[in-house]
This record gives sequence, C-alpha cells and structure tokens, in this order.
Amino acid sequence: MTTITLKVPASTAKLYPKVGNKIFLQALRASVQRLITEERQELRKVNSQRRKFERKYKMAFERFEKKLPPEGSYLLHEDYGEWSYLEERAAVILSDIATYEQLYGTVK
Repeated sequence: MTTITLKVPASTAKLYPKVGNKIFLQALRASVQRLITEERQELRKVNSQRRKFERKYKMAFERFEKKLPPEGSYLLHEDYGEWSYLEERAAVILSDIATYEQLYGTVK
C-alpha cells in the first residue's frame, strides 16, 4: 500500500473521520470510469477518421505505408501524415484505456 497526501479544504478534512477512505476511493473509481468513457469516445472519433482513409485507399494503414512511393503527390503525403498521426493516436488511447481499466479494477 502506498500513501498519497492530498490537500483538501478544512471543511472536507473535518468530514474525513466520518467517511474515511471509502468516499475517496469511490470518487477515484468514478473519476477513472469517466476517464475510460471519455477515452472510448475519443477512440470512436479517431477510428472513424481512420476508416475514411481505409475506404479512400481501399487498404489498411500498414499496407498503405509499405506501398507509399517516395515521390508521390503532395496530397498523398498529406494523407499519409494525417493517417499516421491517427494510427499513433489510436495506440496511445488504447494504452491509456488499458491503464485506466487496470486502475479501475484495483480501486475497491
């Protein structure tokens, strides 16, 4: 177990003996659940944008990246930059969700 020190208003500190750790753990659990929900919403938006590129080029990003000619059109390279960002963003969001879900499972 690790101790975390929080600075709270005096009025909140006065309630602590009555409510103990339970209320703080419930608040943490609710906050983590909200973070998970927000990240999933963001992931849906990112995935929607990724699918637009998949439909446009009729292939997944990995294949597109391998087939990208070094001297392509400006638009092709613009799409590559944006699509590449979306792929990276999706990976970060999925990692964050996994971390939040792990935290959610440990907060009882």
